[in-house]
Amino acid sequence: MSGNNRKLFAVASAIGLTCLFLLTVFAPNAFLALNLHGRFQLTGDTPSVVRQSTLERHADESQTMKIVVGLKLRDEAGLDRLLSEIADPRSPNFRKYLSPADFAGRFSPLPQDVDNVVLFLQERGLSVTNVSPNRTLVEAEGTVSQLEAAFGVTINKYTVKLPNGGVKNYLSNDRDPVIPTRLSAIIESVMGLDTYAEFESRMRAKEPHSNATAPRGFSPQEISKVYDYPNTLNPNVKGTALTGKGKTIAVATAYTYDQKDIDAYWKQFNIQRTGTLTNEYIGGTATKLNEETTLDLQTVSGLAPGADVIMYLGVDAKFTNFTLVFNRIVTDNKADIMSISWGLCEKHTGKRQMKTEHNIFRQAASQGIAIFAASGDDGAYDCKHEEEEDEDGKKKPVVNLAVDYPSSDPYVTAVGGTTLYSSSGKRTSERAWYGSGGGNSEYWKRPAWQKGAGVPAGDFRSTADVSLNASPGTAYAFYFEGKWEGWGGTSVAAPAWAALWALIDEAAGERIGMPVETLYRLGDSADYGSTFHDITSGDNGDFRGPGFKAGDHWDHPTGWGVPKGEALKDWIVGDRKGKTPARAPLVDEPEEDDETPAPVPPEPSGG
Repeated sequence: MSGNNRKLFAVASAIGLTCLFLLTVFAPNAFLALNLHGRFQLTGDTPSVVRQSTLERHADESQTMKIVVGLKLRDEAGLDRLLSEIADPRSPNFRKYLSPADFAGRFSPLPQDVDNVVLFLQERGLSVTNVSPNRTLVEAEGTVSQLEAAFGVTINKYTVKLPNGGVKNYLSNDRDPVIPTRLSAIIESVMGLDTYAEFESRMRAKEPHSNATAPRGFSPQEISKVYDYPNTLNPNVKGTALTGKGKTIAVATAYTYDQKDIDAYWKQFNIQRTGTLTNEYIGGTATKLNEETTLDLQTVSGLAPGADVIMYLGVDAKFTNFTLVFNRIVTDNKADIMSISWGLCEKHTGKRQMKTEHNIFRQAASQGIAIFAASGDDGAYDCKHEEEEDEDGKKKPVVNLAVDYPSSDPYVTAVGGTTLYSSSGKRTSERAWYGSGGGNSEYWKRPAWQKGAGVPAGDFRSTADVSLNASPGTAYAFYFEGKWEGWGGTSVAAPAWAALWALIDEAAGERIGMPVETLYRLGDSADYGSTFHDITSGDNGDFRGPGFKAGDHWDHPTGWGVPKGEALKDWIVGDRKGKTPARAPLVDEPEEDDETPAPVPPEPSGG
């Protein structure tokens, strides 16, 4: 080839690559649909925030990304029947929980189906790094270009405006991924094609980064007295004072903590710890200290000093890492209770991502693992990046009612927040905290146990279920990086409820799984008033708009209210089984979530 021809070829190649790049970024359907015939689209696996974001450029094709492929369970109808029986005091299967091996044998994907998924990923040039013990999650990694080719997407860099005036940069697939038809009955979701989805801690600071040398907020002893926890910190216990001995609490969290901060907290409040403390690292060894992780550990270990605590520490707060954390807790099956103080706007969570974690939570229920999660700290308006176009095509912020996830999942107990006023260890008044997350899910249909149980009529799952003090104005004492601070948020209320449940489990001598089933039967009974303080004032609205008001019995900001701990324990473990009829099976599918992905339509001719 002559020098001139080489130059012409180089120019033509450059022009061709430029056109190809532009076509990939700005007209991806026209480029990719050529190879999509006969493949199926996983609808709901693209972050909704992409529609409110600005496309900056195509992602670096050589950048490596980690993904998690979620697989479907077998015999889901049979699983739901079993879970209903496990929660029904009249059933011979009442509280007869499965082992992880039992669950895998009955409901997990078949080994040959998993092998087919692994082969598909490897054939696309991806490296498969792990298959979970329950065969529901396949971890893999590859470059941007490999992932684009494997799933028929384009991965771009986007920016979205934040409420504080800043911007967030993230990578995301531009549309829902596609998979071979033969795998459509096996693959539930493909997670990790975006870097937007991250869990956020649900904690609020009263005096962040103060230089206080003495505690600033409620101590574990004060909380135990106010809510009558049946533990050794409460001098008013009428029966046996408990510690959570023999029970294990798993804290599902990210990053890590400094043991010196924990020791200082225990010393200050004379916490006589007899339970063990261990760490499990997921996705790598975390090194970054985190307030939420520290607060969760101080809360559960202080209120249940005899309970063993396992810290499941994700290397960061990415959605995929929390999925792995949840699954690790369930497959380990060492914990009786799981505490989750992190969450994100339900609207911004992919339907299939939620369904994948929902499968994990259903396995937890089958094994008797109780799950408590913060309901959120943004009141009735949990989403932050909501925009729409006006008549001139300009984007403007909008405010819509929204709930937090994963507390909206029907197998998770959503813990809301109150503002507590007390004197000398006695509760004087309490109202709904304006930041308490609570509302109606847009994805999860109304569970049967929430129908006719004093909950306003509706078609969708409502939160919160229960509550506890969460206002930063009536904060909890918290020790972090060598200084005392005051912190609130539903992220304190959730581990506080987890600690209470460890005491209840200890008294019962067994796991009390699926707390929502038990709590709604109780709330719908004549014994409600003797086991809960009903919160009847306050609401979860703020400057963005009105929220939901607290009222008699169940309400959105506080659920059934706050516990009378010892009475609640006595009711649950007492001879009251079957007094209130058990409810029908849980309804577990997201609204409009089509189990069979729709076929990708062919590209229109002449386009």
